Amino acid sequence: MSARVAVIGGGITGLAAAHALQQGITDGRLGAVTLIEEMPRLGGKILTERIGGFLIEGGPDSFLTLKPQALQLARALGLGDRLVHTRDPRHVFILYRGRLHPLPDGLASLIPQRLGPFLRSGLFTVSEKARFGLDLFLPPSRNGGDETIGAFVRRRLGAAAVERLAGPLLAGIHAGEVEALSLRATFPTLAEAERRYGSLTRAVLARRRSSFSAAGEATMFMTLAGGVQELADRAAQALSAVTVRVGTRVLALARRNGGYRLALDRGGAVDADRVILAVPAHAAAVLLRELNPSASRMAASVPYVSTAAVALGFRRADVGHALAGHGYVVATGEGTHHTACTWVSSKWPDRAPADHVLLRCFVGRAGQQQGLALDDDALVQALVAELTPLLHLKAAPVLARVYRWHQAMPQYTVGHLGRVTALRGALAGTPGLIVTGGGYEGVGIPDCIRQGQEAAAAALEGGP
Repeated sequence: MSARVAVIGGGITGLAAAHALQQGITDGRLGAVTLIEEMPRLGGKILTERIGGFLIEGGPDSFLTLKPQALQLARALGLGDRLVHTRDPRHVFILYRGRLHPLPDGLASLIPQRLGPFLRSGLFTVSEKARFGLDLFLPPSRNGGDETIGAFVRRRLGAAAVERLAGPLLAGIHAGEVEALSLRATFPTLAEAERRYGSLTRAVLARRRSSFSAAGEATMFMTLAGGVQELADRAAQALSAVTVRVGTRVLALARRNGGYRLALDRGGAVDADRVILAVPAHAAAVLLRELNPSASRMAASVPYVSTAAVALGFRRADVGHALAGHGYVVATGEGTHHTACTWVSSKWPDRAPADHVLLRCFVGRAGQQQGLALDDDALVQALVAELTPLLHLKAAPVLARVYRWHQAMPQYTVGHLGRVTALRGALAGTPGLIVTGGGYEGVGIPDCIRQGQEAAAAALEGGP
């Protein structure tokens, strides 16, 4: 009898896995594939809404082109003509000491490639700028061990670079704390640059002639004309040979006849020879608790934080700032509820009605969860109060929408890669059981798609 595979979790990781597994049904290697999602819709944190002429992303608004998996999947699903590039100008600002400072042009891998804009920037003092230059002369780390992003950047570039670059730009991607996140798990290219070239400056100089985007795209980020949910929706629609069960929760996993039985909250069960757990690590830990205690403990060791995205629509005449750019990130220690603000209608086309603008603020990161304790109305009021002096707001928003993501962002703290390796090793005790997703080897959409596809390949081969 051909093998049966169950995929638990219908976010983009699970969708990518199910999409890849469908070929196994077509060519006879698999007898059945079942995708189970406890929410009433597929897509997970990918959520796009149209409200009053605004196109709003509740979760990620784009995907990185340096990693090709999202672009490849979009094109494979027939969405090539729906891909959208970011708009010009592509300036990014840093909120520091209550003012928006342009990020100096030509800043790559934290190192300025163009001295003029960097030297003219008011973001750093003369001595802080000079400290960047020491990177060229400092020896690389000799121990080869893991360290935090903060420790690495402070060692190479100084404390100011941690506060105004690494904290908001690098740790901010993960809603994390710069002094806790693992460099090797989050930005291994920086560690590799030091190892290979001896300094970040030498690495940047050596790579200046290389292509900026590995995918050959004009911008680092792309989205779809109707929002990122187009990708999830089209992937779901393509699952013609897969049994999809939404609004269904898996209560427990148990061994049965050499495979697994999935007990469901609506009664009944699904039997499978192989199971892919494409759910957050803390959810995987619960399902693994009785079946594989060692793997459960490793999965439970991945910490998560809660976040929120708050969309705010304004009449253009009520926003005094030019919004010439993509938005800003907040330097460490500014004391604001929000950690970043994207000027959505400046970054992407067709995101707001004529004569309106759309902003999106991000709230919540490791060690900064207090804003999430506010109810939606109070949170919107607090954010508008913070934005008013920065963007010269003259009236209340005409639209406000809060999207809350509870315990949704994994934290790759120091030692994360070792714990993931230990988790993979522990799973040897339950053959055919595979864990995958943003909790382990990358949080971005391309990373999740890659992990889902790799999990599918492992399931087709018969195990983890």
